[in-house]
Amino acid sequence: MVGQFIDTFWRKSFIGDLRRARKVSDDDTQWTIIYNGKAQQFQYVWLQGLCIKIDKIADLMVIEDATGQAEIQNCSRISDAWSTNEGDYVMIAGRLLNTTSSNRITIDVYKIQYFKRSLKNELIWPFEVVDISQRIYH
Repeated sequence: MVGQFIDTFWRKSFIGDLRRARKVSDDDTQWTIIYNGKAQQFQYVWLQGLCIKIDKIADLMVIEDATGQAEIQNCSRISDAWSTNEGDYVMIAGRLLNTTSSNRITIDVYKIQYFKRSLKNELIWPFEVVDISQRIYH
């Protein structure tokens, strides 16, 4: 059941892959991506990348992976969000808000986990995304 929850509602993704996502509901809660002719719906995203910008006044941070950038909004709702520094590797879970308004996708954040000294998380992430994409989304 846990796997089904993660695979159905949460989408582990590269930032660049989410540029192809399209809304399928008026309230931004359902999104879809088409892979190999099959539509895959999801509600939330799970991203990882380097924090490249923190703006406490605007209540946002920007992360990037090798495929693109994401603007992470409403960071202050996370109790230790501002413990993150530019250059930290972070995991972000949240709701996709926009994929087309700028050169960045936009995420409404629900969880921020930073990895101060753990290179293995950064190295493993691309393999996790590829693995789940092959097993679940194709």
